[in-house]
Amino acid sequence: MAQSGYGRILLFNDFTGEEIYLPAKNHADALGALWNIGGGFTVKGYALSDTVAGISTVEDGLNGQITLSSSDAADGDAMYVTTETCFKPSVNGTMVLETRLETDALTNRRIFAGFRGTMNDDEGAVCTGATGTLTLTAEADLVGFFYDVGLTEAVNWYMVHNGGTTAGETDASEIASGITPVINTMNILRVEVDNNGTARWFIDGVLLKTLAGAVAPTSVFAGCVGALNTGAYAAKVTIDYLAVEANRDWTV
Repeated sequence: MAQSGYGRILLFNDFTGEEIYLPAKNHADALGALWNIGGGFTVKGYALSDTVAGISTVEDGLNGQITLSSSDAADGDAMYVTTETCFKPSVNGTMVLETRLETDALTNRRIFAGFRGTMNDDEGAVCTGATGTLTLTAEADLVGFFYDVGLTEAVNWYMVHNGGTTAGETDASEIASGITPVINTMNILRVEVDNNGTARWFIDGVLLKTLAGAVAPTSVFAGCVGALNTGAYAAKVTIDYLAVEANRDWTV
């Protein structure tokens, strides 16, 4: 099995480069579109055929920033910055996703940052929340941070997971981080997944949770950040940077 010095995969975008403006009206597909924005990331989502959905560079955004905007057509519209599904914990672990992000409002939106097991060009919901209950049926394999305006038991970043030997938690109070997203205030969200499916969640450098069996080690994941709306309003999230790291599988 030949190897070299490139055994660690690092995808990173600081969004400091050329101007990005990608309105979905430039694309014929009414469900999804695929854009290469550099750093190993693309943009995908659901209902991207209007003039609202898009991705744009933040003017005078310090460090370099982009804003994702979902369509405002209906509940379930989505916009993701994402990798392809190409990372398997059992051979690529430890996998890491870290991002620094903020949102301009806490209404009419869901936000996800982490790994999910499907990422089609027209990908929509990853999971949903209502009152104090999470519904995990939208994605069989996931791990990361989730915010949903519908989770009214507490305004929190929630540490979600599904697909591993430890059953996905649907009681939101059991996976609340205790950290409240604040409008126009950046949080650093980091999730790590070992080759045995153990996951760790960090916010602003603080380890908040370690869970064995959070995901299935043989599932294949995409690393992503997504803005998803909950009605006829555009959901937005602004990203300072996005990094995904993994070990290389030299056996393929």
